[in-house]
Amino acid sequence: MNKTDEIKEKFFSFLLKKTCTTKQAEEFLSRSKLPENFIKSLMLEAQNMGLIDDGAFAKLFIEGHLHWGNAKIIYELKSKGISHETIYNALDELEEAESEYSRAEKLFEAFRKQGLDDRKIANRLLSRGFSQSTVRDLI
Repeated sequence: MNKTDEIKEKFFSFLLKKTCTTKQAEEFLSRSKLPENFIKSLMLEAQNMGLIDDGAFAKLFIEGHLHWGNAKIIYELKSKGISHETIYNALDELEEAESEYSRAEKLFEAFRKQGLDDRKIANRLLSRGFSQSTVRDLI
């Protein structure tokens, strides 16, 4: 097996093990020192196979982080190379099912049951990326 076949096999194995973003896949391939045109063809092949899909990644990420506010979700997805448009499309879908306010409200009630005072609850919600206006409305 030549070097390009070996890297291709490692790349697709990497993609099958975990969901990743376009940026993460490109970073994986950039370490291989392969020609740019070969990297582009591998990326296109992976995207056509549905192994790289930033929109699906964003939705899955958001679903796994419902205890975070939109600001923190946006920050984390941007750091993973997800485009502004893709992030907001995924958030819009989430907002149709459950708003940031209702997610914060559930956490607020859970923290209150734990006996935390409103100031501590507010600080926890803000540190999780919930907006000041949402936190202020809850308290």
